[in-house]
Amino acid sequence: MKLRLTDFSIRHPWVIMCVVGAAIIVFGLQFPRVKFDNDPENMLARDEYVRVLHNQVKERYSLYDFVIVGIVNDKHPDGVFNVDTLTKVYQLTYQLRNLHQGKDGKPAVRCWLGPEEEPQSLVPVLRSTGTFKRILDVLFRHDVNRLFDVEGNSVIIAREIISPSVVDNIKQAELGALKIEYLMEEPPTTAEEARRIRADALNNPLYKGTLVSEDGKALCLYIPITEKKFSYNVAHLIRALTKDWDGADETYITGLPVAEDTFGVEMLVQMATSAPLAGLTIFIVLLLFFRRFILIIAPMVTAVVSVICAMGLLIGLGYDVHIMSSMIAIFLMPIAVVNSIHILSEFFDTYQRFQDKGKTVRHVFGHLFRPMLYTSLTTMAGFGSLGFTSIPPVRVFGLHVAFGVGIAWVLTMTFIPAFIMLFVSEKSLTNFGAAQSAGGKKRRGLMTALEHVGSFTHNQWKLILAVTVAMIGVSVYGISRIRINDNPVKWFTKDHEIRVADRVLNEHFGGTYTAYLTLATARPEALGCREKARAIGRAARERFGNVLPGQTARFVAKLDELEQLYSNVSSSNERQCFVELSKAAEALDQQATASWNNLADEINYLEPEGLTLASFKQAASGFRGVKKTDRETLFRRLQPFPVLKGSDLQDKALEICDEFTRLSFREFLFKMDAKLSAPVFKRPEVLRYVERLQTFLAKSPLVGKTSSAVDALKKASYELNYLAPAADSGPAGKAGLAKRNWRYFSVPDSPSAIGQVFTQLEGMKKKDALFHLVTKDYQQANIWVQLKSGDNKDMEAVINTVKTFMAANPPPAGLRAEWAGLTYLNVVWQNKMVAGMLGSLGSSFIVVLVMMLILFRSALYGILCMIPLSVTIAFIYGLIGLSGKDYDMPVALLSSLTLGLSVDFAIHFLERAREMTKTYGNWRTASRKIFGEPAAAITRNAIVVAVGFLPLLAAPLVPYKTVGFFLAAIMAVSGIGTLLILPALVTMLQRFLFRRPAAAGSAASNLKSDEEGKGK
Repeated sequence: MKLRLTDFSIRHPWVIMCVVGAAIIVFGLQFPRVKFDNDPENMLARDEYVRVLHNQVKERYSLYDFVIVGIVNDKHPDGVFNVDTLTKVYQLTYQLRNLHQGKDGKPAVRCWLGPEEEPQSLVPVLRSTGTFKRILDVLFRHDVNRLFDVEGNSVIIAREIISPSVVDNIKQAELGALKIEYLMEEPPTTAEEARRIRADALNNPLYKGTLVSEDGKALCLYIPITEKKFSYNVAHLIRALTKDWDGADETYITGLPVAEDTFGVEMLVQMATSAPLAGLTIFIVLLLFFRRFILIIAPMVTAVVSVICAMGLLIGLGYDVHIMSSMIAIFLMPIAVVNSIHILSEFFDTYQRFQDKGKTVRHVFGHLFRPMLYTSLTTMAGFGSLGFTSIPPVRVFGLHVAFGVGIAWVLTMTFIPAFIMLFVSEKSLTNFGAAQSAGGKKRRGLMTALEHVGSFTHNQWKLILAVTVAMIGVSVYGISRIRINDNPVKWFTKDHEIRVADRVLNEHFGGTYTAYLTLATARPEALGCREKARAIGRAARERFGNVLPGQTARFVAKLDELEQLYSNVSSSNERQCFVELSKAAEALDQQATASWNNLADEINYLEPEGLTLASFKQAASGFRGVKKTDRETLFRRLQPFPVLKGSDLQDKALEICDEFTRLSFREFLFKMDAKLSAPVFKRPEVLRYVERLQTFLAKSPLVGKTSSAVDALKKASYELNYLAPAADSGPAGKAGLAKRNWRYFSVPDSPSAIGQVFTQLEGMKKKDALFHLVTKDYQQANIWVQLKSGDNKDMEAVINTVKTFMAANPPPAGLRAEWAGLTYLNVVWQNKMVAGMLGSLGSSFIVVLVMMLILFRSALYGILCMIPLSVTIAFIYGLIGLSGKDYDMPVALLSSLTLGLSVDFAIHFLERAREMTKTYGNWRTASRKIFGEPAAAITRNAIVVAVGFLPLLAAPLVPYKTVGFFLAAIMAVSGIGTLLILPALVTMLQRFLFRRPAAAGSAASNLKSDEEGKGK
């Protein structure tokens, strides 16, 4: 029954060929519909909370994905702030703002020729470099000229470009007003003008470290785009517009959107080159092993057809080819040829026994059907388990690889025997395989080496197991050092232009990696009567409690009484509560300050001449309308100044009186009401908390810069209150005035003062620029955090830093913090991937173990079968930890491949071990036979796959290098583990594994049968 497929293929090979051809046509016709998705954001489901929040934050603050363009000039003494460079920057900004479609539909820009000249149009030539790349652009329908939406509008959001020529210069126009002008209205014509632009930029905390570097050697343009998928094309346009710049000004382009989109474009090149090169290498190695060109075409066709079917199904079902699914071909290639190599290997070693294609094929498939079925099922289980992860592209990848593995098994059982029957002639098999001679079997290098290995494993099994235990111990230590981390920019090699740009610009600026820390109160609406009453009570005790304890107690008691009266549902009336409380406050003011006012009036009428502290006390004792306690307080406060006389003593006494006359409960009440009714981010204590949070973040070596509405507020407050020194001012006068001016570089003390400054900022030339940092109702705020590294571990460290600060410093107004931005999203999907992969590996490990128990009908055999897998996984992940390699996306995926291939070898080894021990009656004899054809098949498989994927090490994309290296390592370790550890374990456990050896007669009969087969 198990050979029905094979028998049918042998009898009706043309039917199989027609079916395979039809499958190629059906699935191949789906390829023209291919769509590519290179956005890691899609690692998360569209309804994932963090992704929904990210999009809400972008919409709320009008935020966009940026292409970051850095211009660096290390040669000019003034850096980039020279006439020539700033003119180029102005021109580039002008061109990008005026991108439009030309008459032929191609991108065109307008060039600025001067303030009195009409701009001229320029049509830059945009096309991929290299003939091969252009061919791929046609095949994959990628057009670098696609810079417009369906309505023909530019994908660059011109009004939101951040560049010196289109950002506000926050400077004073006249006392109490700000200038309405850009930082660089026109290109400078003199060196002095260029330096003035530098000074203005560096004096603005929003621009320093973001727009311009602190050393003045570099500046950045931030080009906002409608969608990330256009970032590669926009970068291509910028390179075309700056290609004729001289060598003094170096241009660098980076940013996560560019990195992600560029990876997608270069991924196409890898798909078109790496998989075919890997296939070619596998083909060459197979040819060296089996020496029959026609015979090894079959496994290569099996692999290619499996890839076509898997990718065709993916495209046909409407899925985009994601970064993950682009690796389907890479993963399917080795898996698809594994079973074929086992077949060819046994065919190679047994053909001369039968010297008949049909009989040999039936014999081979009869031996290998069950292990091939179970190895395919276990591999499908490994990849199929990815379908239960929470990451959509991983689910798609896993399920389609599982489908491809299933197709590969069906093709192995049908196509390969059909191909042999149709295209491999008996004549071509003359002298094929283990040819016989009068002297016996020819000895070959591989077989000789394997015989020695077999003897070694049998004689030195204790040493092998001891080394294995030691290796597991080292691996466990390595696993403990694994660092879960990823960064899309690091998907490129170190000399790639994106990595170079990333390195250079992060040296000059606060950071090219962006995260958004949003702050909002749990209750953005205005406070009710009860909340206001409690806040006013706390503030009243702080302000008046020590000085006017009695009046303060009466004020708070009245506050509590009115709060109880007017905060009930039936009698709620916040305004009436305020009116009643203001009357009580006015009455308290009259009680509290009347005595002090009388005291101040009497002191004013004293004759200062001859006035001493003693005479002052004597005169004050007779003042009318003055409370005794107030008089005693005044005397106590004057006690530290016994030497004061005359008008100095009189002024000091009046100063003390003023302190108390200014303690007005009514004025305090009105200020508190205005403060508590103000929007959250117009309250001084809230904005100062944001300022402290930014200061704390700035101390982190991972954070290069933070920007918030507080920075704009402080700068504007400084400029609005700035006083220039007089022409004749001396050093002392200038220093005093500078100190006075600097005091205004701070958050104003009242909501009304804050509101006035914000109103000035709202009227700046770049409309709504302020509202990238705070919402228009001032109820929510956004801190733009710039990181010098996009590594997940660094982003997580910054998140923990904020948590630590907010836990130690509870925020006012019940503020809560949430994160958004591409750098943060990468952390979320990476953590989900790690959790998903570990869960998938654990569940599939159990499934495979159960399948092994069913296959071998023995718990001991099932457990033994999992040992090479366990050792391989431990070794590979230990190696990752010891080498310092990050546990990233491609590494996470390798766990599935490890599962399938490691179990494959173990199944074949143990199944043949059990068969041969039954045949030859004891394990020692059987082990020598196992280290013949079965071990050769395993070795060939390991060599073919390992060597076949070494070409990936030359790929320019790091994930492909990673896959190539670890595939080779997986095959080497799993092969070695199977051929060393398993036989050592079998030797140790042979009396438990082989309790009922075959009878001597049966063994002799089998041996005789073998000899007869060899003699034919």
